[in-house]
Amino acid sequence: MNTIILAGGKSSRMGQNKALIKIGGRRVIDRIAAELEPVSNKMIVIANDPAQYEHMNAFIIEDEPAFKGQGPLVGIYTGLKEAGCGPCLVVACDMPFVSARIGRELVSILKRNKVDAVVPIHEDRMHPLFAVYDARVAETVKKTLMAGKRSVKSFLDRIDVEYFTIKEKRDAVWNMNTMEEYIQAAKMAEGREGE
Repeated sequence: MNTIILAGGKSSRMGQNKALIKIGGRRVIDRIAAELEPVSNKMIVIANDPAQYEHMNAFIIEDEPAFKGQGPLVGIYTGLKEAGCGPCLVVACDMPFVSARIGRELVSILKRNKVDAVVPIHEDRMHPLFAVYDARVAETVKKTLMAGKRSVKSFLDRIDVEYFTIKEKRDAVWNMNTMEEYIQAAKMAEGREGE
């Protein structure tokens, strides 16, 4: 699979770039990359400021200029277009505890059931920013954006999606948007690394 990390975003609620804040002594984006790189053929980082990510073993690209600044759907489009073909795990940069095992499970469901995307659901919430998409749907994302629709949901409504319920702890799809959640993430990391 290919991995697409969405490192753009304004992080207005956090007040700083969530990809670059440290948890357990490592930047969140480096934690994500370390977990997913061993299972990825190609790692793509979509970033507003590519210079911040030059140290990474990844293709660092900016949002497609025609749609720049229009949210995560643009990052998904840019990444899928860059990947070209095959299954792509899309991950938001504010998910410090992503799971390569669950990522691979989503990929196997996509391949087995020949769907366009597999989106996890946890406690009745869907997580399209930790989901697998076949790169072939890039053109559908573009059409969605060209129609003036920017929500990921409006794109999902146009493709063949399988929803997959995650029954275990929610760490793998847990994301942080506020300083309180960041403090919680730091505590969670301490607990995990102390085990």
